Amino acid sequence: MNGSEIIPFPRNRLDKADLDLASTLQAMVEKEIVEKRLELKEDHQGLLAPSFAKIMWEIGLQKMFWPEEHGGEGHNSPAAAYTVAAALEQIARADVGLAFLAAHSLALQASLTLDGQGGEEACAAFAPLFCSGDRPLVVSFILPAFAEEEGVPEWRGKGFQARAKKEGDAWRVSGKNIRPTCSGLDADLFGAWCAVEGEEPAFILIPGDTPGIARGKELKKTGLAASRNADLASLEAKVPGTNCAWRGDGGAFRLLSWYYLGLAATASGALLANYEIIREWGDNRVIKGKDHIFKDNPLTAALMGEVAKDTSVVRLLAYELASMLAEPDAFGGNGSQALYTAALMIAHQACASAEYVINRTMELMASAGYAKEWQLERYWRDVKAMQCHLGAYELAKHDFARWFYRTVTL
Repeated sequence: MNGSEIIPFPRNRLDKADLDLASTLQAMVEKEIVEKRLELKEDHQGLLAPSFAKIMWEIGLQKMFWPEEHGGEGHNSPAAAYTVAAALEQIARADVGLAFLAAHSLALQASLTLDGQGGEEACAAFAPLFCSGDRPLVVSFILPAFAEEEGVPEWRGKGFQARAKKEGDAWRVSGKNIRPTCSGLDADLFGAWCAVEGEEPAFILIPGDTPGIARGKELKKTGLAASRNADLASLEAKVPGTNCAWRGDGGAFRLLSWYYLGLAATASGALLANYEIIREWGDNRVIKGKDHIFKDNPLTAALMGEVAKDTSVVRLLAYELASMLAEPDAFGGNGSQALYTAALMIAHQACASAEYVINRTMELMASAGYAKEWQLERYWRDVKAMQCHLGAYELAKHDFARWFYRTVTL
């Protein structure tokens, strides 16, 4: 039995279609990624890009949320949160970076299509991009980040990286030295949360082939090989007015809540893989001089028990967040600050716990924990890189204070 079957989760809340999708993805990633990993390692063209195409296009995650009249699967009720969690943790069991990319696409789809709460014009305009063609779309976000310069417009303590201005029936989006959340080198679609002078911020969709996007060189990094990230040296793009998906905080809260669900589920999937690695290790290693199987030694058994406990807690937390998004009216509605805050808390807890648990597992396995053939070090690198993309925890704590204590000056 693998970790997906042993580590507890609320199976009763998922319908048969969700469980079938998880089973399909589990079989697919085992064959297409896990079995080829030792040979191809982190080869983007040979392993990661073809696997992403199978996950998003052939299995259909790229069409999942879009209404049937636009060519999609029409799975756009809030209950799709369970589908997202079940799918992403299976993808992350094989490769955290692929799940990280898929989380971007699924969060954008949910925010545009979920029960008509996204911009209807933007939904109609962008559905063909997702539902037709013959390849997967790589989605990236341009979100506020820590501002090094004074005078930069801020959103919840972070500086906007992009600004937008209405020009007739179009929007002009501009910025310099922008760090996207992923895939700046090859993203097909950027979702930019932009400052608008004197008005509410705007979330604007910018196709990757829009003139005026100057991409830099691929960034050197230690994890998330599926994401070929690069800074945008400059952005000076003009797009149709229909590319504005929404104005104001509600839409951003909705997008980020689903995005954080994706990150929590991805962390859960990484820990399922970690559990399977240490379980196999514990079954087959003997402690010299003791004639004990590794897992039967009291000290190592206690540490392995802690690994399983923390893995279970992260998985249950991810599905608890899915349940909140599946029934949003009980928590202030989709796009509420309450849901956003809960999602941010759970994402930070899931990523921090995943880093801690994999650290402990690497210590248990000694030098083998750092050896590439055991794969564990890759999960650590990927989780740590994803945690960095989640943003500074100190700024997140201010977000928690804004909701729980109604602070007004942060």
